[in-house]
Amino acid sequence: MLATRRLVCWTLIAVWCALFGTKEASATLANPVMWILAHQSLKQARVDPIVTPGGVSSHVHSLVGANGVSADTTTAESLEAASTCTTAGLHADMSSYWAPSLYSINPDGTFTPRQLYYVNTYYLMRGNVEIKAFPRRTSTAGGQCNAQRTRTYEASRQYGIVCLPSTTPTAARNQRRFLHELVPQGLRLQVTFPSCWNGKDLVSADHSHVVYPLGDDADQGACPASHSVRLPTLFYEFVWDVTGITNTNNSELVLSNGDSMGYSFHADFISAWDETILQAAIDQCGGSLFNDLESCPPLAQTLDRQASRDCTATSTEAMSGTLASLPGCNMVWNGPHAGIGLTAGCDPTKVVMKPDGYMGSSNISSSSSLSSSSLSATSSTAPTTEATKNTAVAASMTKSKTRRVKQTPKATPAPKKKHKSTAINKKKHRRPTKVQRKKRPRKCS
Repeated sequence: MLATRRLVCWTLIAVWCALFGTKEASATLANPVMWILAHQSLKQARVDPIVTPGGVSSHVHSLVGANGVSADTTTAESLEAASTCTTAGLHADMSSYWAPSLYSINPDGTFTPRQLYYVNTYYLMRGNVEIKAFPRRTSTAGGQCNAQRTRTYEASRQYGIVCLPSTTPTAARNQRRFLHELVPQGLRLQVTFPSCWNGKDLVSADHSHVVYPLGDDADQGACPASHSVRLPTLFYEFVWDVTGITNTNNSELVLSNGDSMGYSFHADFISAWDETILQAAIDQCGGSLFNDLESCPPLAQTLDRQASRDCTATSTEAMSGTLASLPGCNMVWNGPHAGIGLTAGCDPTKVVMKPDGYMGSSNISSSSSLSSSSLSATSSTAPTTEATKNTAVAASMTKSKTRRVKQTPKATPAPKKKHKSTAINKKKHRRPTKVQRKKRPRKCS
């Protein structure tokens, strides 16, 4: 009798554990943790250790995180060795975070660097699945650095532009381009990073080792089978001081790469986390912590807010004043200001992004002393002499002749055998349509 009672008792305990234990696990999955690391501005520099390691980036970036970041800090180890502090506020996070800098366009065609108020980097645990900490030395990029126009719906969800505060219903929404209205308390440029990893590569030339989840949202949805490892979803907010800008007729803002529409806003990340602490925070903490890092024990033990406030670095690019051109000779390549910014000493053949229909040195000399304000949107208003026309025509004929000389005469092909599936073969080898053809991605650093 006693044995029977004990059996019933243990059975009830087992049932209770199964029911409530499972319920607790489900609650943990349904209430994943998220937190925000608030950064002050660190420095502006033509630095991108992912795209141009050891070299000079084509445009200026605003960087936060570890203060030793440079063109040579391409790994977590080198980043930590070169750094004495981080704006992240956590000794366990010596990662580097960066995005293109922002400038305003003055009426005379010159540029003024805008001040970066602050940066928020969100760590979001999405997907209701097991999430792995970023492996050390992992590098990722969010957004599309070479986007030239409004993107597809899915791609457009990767980034956004928001006016602070939201003075109109239009500004309240997450926009995909710079707005033509007042921005009294800051402009927020934001981007979501891919969170699905292939589980093998820490870096890749085309960033294909990480992809966005399936579906319409950049931070929701299941990971594809090819990239089944779920990582934390990174989300950046770069908030800029744009006081004094009217934006009444056309936007007066431009990214450092020459994009005056905002389509190509993107950001980068090199992970130098202590993986053990990051994984513990993912597994042990729950709820929306925002900046309350003290409520997450794994993060609290490495928290040092004062050190983050005292963390500084030296900028190698102007952070104020007036500039004749964007650093790196990046002319504005889209929008109503397209074509301005190419000044004396700038070689137009070296410009990474160019306006549609840009004719290059045939109507703008690389050694010209023209100021940025003297260039029109397409540079077509510059005086064109007969000698210039003849030079351009001669150059065009020379190039055409060179192309003809280089072509190897084709041998007469042997008669083809007839097949019943002629229609199928023609369809198979048909030239791709304009929609099917893909442009080669432009290198943007």
